[in-house]
Amino acid sequence: MMKGRTRFWGALGIALGVALVGPGVVVWRMAETMPALDEAVLEWLKQGLAMGMLAFFCLVAVLAQFWAWLDRSVWKPLARLDRDLEIMAGHDPPPLGEPEAGHLLDGLPDNARRLGEALVYARRQVKEAVTGGNETMEHLENVIRHLNVGLVVIRDDGNIVLYNPVAQMRFRQRQESLGLGRSLYDLCARAPVETSMEFLLRCHASAHCGEQGEIRFFCATMQHDAALLDCAMSLFPLNRQGVRHFLITFHQGSTHVPEPRRRSLEGLRGAVANLRAASETLVRHGDMEASARERFMAVVHDEGEAITAHMAAVAGELHDLAANHWVLTDVYSSDLIATLARRLESGDGPRLRESGEALWLQADAPALLMALEPMLRAVHALTRAATIEAEALLGDRRVYLDFIWAGAPLSAGDVESWRTPFLEETLERHGCEPWSMPHRRAGYAMLRLPLFGSPRQWRGPDTTIPERPEFYDFSLLEPFDRLGRRAGQALAGMTFVVFDTETTGLHPSQGDEIIAIAGVRIVNGRLLRGEVFERLVDPGRPIPAASTWIHGITEEAVQGQPGIGTVLPQFREFVGDAVLVAHNAAFDMRFLKLKEPECGVVFDHPVLDTLLLSVYLHSEVTDHTLDAIASRLGVEVHGRHTALGDAIVTAEVFLKLLDLLAAKGISSLGLAIGASEGMVQIRRQQTKAGY
Repeated sequence: MMKGRTRFWGALGIALGVALVGPGVVVWRMAETMPALDEAVLEWLKQGLAMGMLAFFCLVAVLAQFWAWLDRSVWKPLARLDRDLEIMAGHDPPPLGEPEAGHLLDGLPDNARRLGEALVYARRQVKEAVTGGNETMEHLENVIRHLNVGLVVIRDDGNIVLYNPVAQMRFRQRQESLGLGRSLYDLCARAPVETSMEFLLRCHASAHCGEQGEIRFFCATMQHDAALLDCAMSLFPLNRQGVRHFLITFHQGSTHVPEPRRRSLEGLRGAVANLRAASETLVRHGDMEASARERFMAVVHDEGEAITAHMAAVAGELHDLAANHWVLTDVYSSDLIATLARRLESGDGPRLRESGEALWLQADAPALLMALEPMLRAVHALTRAATIEAEALLGDRRVYLDFIWAGAPLSAGDVESWRTPFLEETLERHGCEPWSMPHRRAGYAMLRLPLFGSPRQWRGPDTTIPERPEFYDFSLLEPFDRLGRRAGQALAGMTFVVFDTETTGLHPSQGDEIIAIAGVRIVNGRLLRGEVFERLVDPGRPIPAASTWIHGITEEAVQGQPGIGTVLPQFREFVGDAVLVAHNAAFDMRFLKLKEPECGVVFDHPVLDTLLLSVYLHSEVTDHTLDAIASRLGVEVHGRHTALGDAIVTAEVFLKLLDLLAAKGISSLGLAIGASEGMVQIRRQQTKAGY
């Protein structure tokens, strides 16, 4: 940097010298070689040249002064900072000294100092992680070893990178094939695993995965008895090499007859024995008296009724067993069709194109995909249709999945010709019987599969839920001068309870009541998800349908629940002496304050509001809703507009805000309260001004 500025100023001096001295010398020589010039003109030129030279040297003096000031205020501080950053890049930097007084670098040295401290901390954390890695891995290994489910982690090519002892038990007859770097497909069937991976990737790409982000499927082992395993697969993020990993848990399928079914069979044996005895008596003694015959006929009738009842019970138990064993999950039709289209691209298959609106259905997605692929290849072979259109239509609690092509419908014999035992079993599991028929468009035909519809279909429109109004008349913040010793307490070491309420409406002073309250505790900067408070409250008044649409709490849900007089003291005990935190806290605190006399409790805690803290930190931003703040800070949102869900999201947002506050020097409770009070005044003035 020193060499660079020296070259810059040297070049500038030479340029000025050439610009000013060069013309003077030329003029002087011209005057000497042209004696015909008037003496007065010559004298005037010489005086002008002298004045120019004087001006030049004055300019040089001014530039020298300017150079000294610029060097002291900018170049030297930058050179020092450049040196410190160079040291920082390769080694743990020493504490940065204060820059020269009067520098023009503004907050750059302070930011560099914080960057150096963060870098030192990060390097120490990495060093501790490396040195303590063996202990951590041993602990992780012990945890995995003691899990009571079979666990295997595979790469996207099926090679095993991790497994536990229970997985060895699941594949005990092929243990020699289970090992790191070995293929999972030596142990269990390839098709359901690959189909599940493909479908899971599609779901993640379209953001239609469930909350747990996993998919259930069934897989047969490669052992001689071909045991059936109940499996669940979830996706790991990409690693540094861009390889995806999949976590699979294996549960052994039961081969024992359930006890209720066994009892039904035992009862059936008695009824059959009685029926057989009565019928044999009637056959052998055809000449018995009429009264005796009627008694035996009554036995035949009664035992026949008993057998019918037993058979109905067995059928019901078998249905329940199948329903519980074969798990059907919510599947987005668009994901199913897109995955199926990619599978059909290989080989001599048709081109599958989606049309219409995507719908939610319930299915065993991997099994259904493996059944649909050969089915559509058979349709292509029979119809020679190059393109098949896939459309999902909503029926009576069913979703009709139609595959449409130009041409004539298939005959019943054609459909039967390519039905395999696996296809039959899969269709039966989904309560589905496919049939081919003409389409509503002339010249087109279709194959229709009626599948189970998901309840998501009739939960109402996915409309953006309005946010609560902001409350800026906020006298609930504990004033700085009343905090006492707590004002100086560090935020990082304090205990907070982040809470949220759900209510019958937005007007507490007009009779609206709390119907749910939840809170979660933060201690020493850690969110304790195991320490939560969550209660429903009977409001003692009707819940408007508009409010139920927002939070989903119905009057039936709160019937029999305790009233606010019971719940609020319980919440006060849960809070203890912690600092209360909420988003738009004035709204929730207003409800609590109005209920203090009735419930015999007082909430005199310091209160922090994530909305006000966000306004303080990001005053240039206009959107400070909880969803907007969470999006800016990278907080994933789950369970919005439920008391506990909103409390957890607010807690995660609050932890992010604490880090940003610390970077601005707001590290104590008193400073945070002061910053919030300032934002209350500003927002109140903006409201009066009409902003």
